[in-house]
Amino acid sequence: MMKINTYLIQLAVTIIVIFGGTFNIRFFRTGELLLDQIIGASVGIVLLIATLIWRKINK
Repeated sequence: MMKINTYLIQLAVTIIVIFGGTFNIRFFRTGELLLDQIIGASVGIVLLIATLIWRKINK
């Protein structure tokens, strides 16, 4: 069970890095707010928070 949790945390961090990094690069270069990048980073953050809560509950 904890192995799945570890993979979900890694997935969430990867999603945040990819979408958040792309968002930051485009925002600082051109000043554009890309909705798809914001949604992707938000999904990663929600997944990370949910996984950390799940880990704390099942400890």
